[in-house]
Amino acid sequence: MNRETLLDIAKSGVLAPSADNQHVFELELLDSAIRLWPNRAFASTTENHRIILGRISLGAVVENMQLRAGLLGLSTRSQWFLDGRTGPLAQLDFQPDSGLVADDLAMAIPTRHTNRRMYGGPKLTDGETTLINAAVKPVNGVRLIWLHKAARRRALGLIWRAESERFLRQRLHEEIFSSIRFDLSWSETADWAIPPGALEIEAPMRPLFKALRHWALMRPLTWVGAHHLIGLRAGWLPCWQAPALGLLTTSLPLGQGAVAVGAALERIWLQATQQGLAFQPLAASSVLALQTDADCGASSALRSALTSGWKSADPLGTPLMIFRMGRAAPPAITASRTGVDNYLAPAVSVSND
Repeated sequence: MNRETLLDIAKSGVLAPSADNQHVFELELLDSAIRLWPNRAFASTTENHRIILGRISLGAVVENMQLRAGLLGLSTRSQWFLDGRTGPLAQLDFQPDSGLVADDLAMAIPTRHTNRRMYGGPKLTDGETTLINAAVKPVNGVRLIWLHKAARRRALGLIWRAESERFLRQRLHEEIFSSIRFDLSWSETADWAIPPGALEIEAPMRPLFKALRHWALMRPLTWVGAHHLIGLRAGWLPCWQAPALGLLTTSLPLGQGAVAVGAALERIWLQATQQGLAFQPLAASSVLALQTDADCGASSALRSALTSGWKSADPLGTPLMIFRMGRAAPPAITASRTGVDNYLAPAVSVSND
């Protein structure tokens, strides 16, 4: 298999969603395969929720590669190595398959993006919901739960509480603002981290939000409950307005389940893109429950509330991702991605020069 074909497939992987617009892998191109290695930052990560978010992203990356390979007439055999993060993460082996039926979800890979605007109606039609449900079916061990009525109200409360705590606790506060490119104007995009314009913050509130990146200001504001108002705007309000609110849970062991949820998330997102629907994932209210005291992030009270709160939605599964979906104008700013060459492992870059 020629290098250009492998790079084409790898490019689709790079276009998959990632936490804070920063991928956790490096690529090694083999004769007819692609091997994923952890980058230095991910290999040194110890915080459980960051590891899980990385694996969710990796699941989406591999799903994109498999979809793109299918369009090129190639079947894929995927192997995962989840025992550690110093060795390979995954390997995809490709071979020509004249009988393969390509999945047209691959056509949406280049245009998939996060839309953080407020969403409107009408509600999803039965036909739209059916297509979204069908997109998840090929992924084993993942359950898609549509949140309605009492379940939706409980979910909104959990989302509000989790988003509020992200501005209450210093470690979580730093995690949010370290991913935002305040060196850019509100009209500029970026190919790594998050450009501020992509956050869809109302113009009058932008100076205050920018100032809130300083913990010296944010901390005293928490004493009067400002974090609750910010959490309301960041999580509760956008989800309350959205016509559809979904939850992805897994019955698999956590490492394997995170990868499966990532694949399901990407398939849902690509299907929503094809249907012209706006989409935003919100992971805080699920993954913060996975932190430990050693992480110095979410409080034990929040972790307990999230764990018990989601049990009513799926008593046997582990919730790993919440998303909202609806109808909205295109985002004002869409983040881009660095080229695939930037993800090649150093040794591979040298050997192929």
